Amino acid sequence: MKIRIEQAKAIYREAIDPRASDGESPSWWHEIADEIEQVARAMTERDAAAVIAWWHHDWSLYSDSPACAARRIRHAARAVKLSI
Repeated sequence: MKIRIEQAKAIYREAIDPRASDGESPSWWHEIADEIEQVARAMTERDAAAVIAWWHHDWSLYSDSPACAARRIRHAARAVKLSI
């Protein structure tokens, strides 16, 4: 099952950036949705973190890590009842 864009937006805003707007391009949101789905479906938190490790530079500015972000994404995905 593919994650819906509205689910991806809700998860991303809850877990990563509440300021992410609908003004972002549809292609950007589709890329985010694909990554969120991969993170949510990953077998382990370590596997989930590997999916989004390239974001690390942005997180390091806020003393964050891929593992922490992956944990938040997985938690937010469960909150919107994403079937994982």
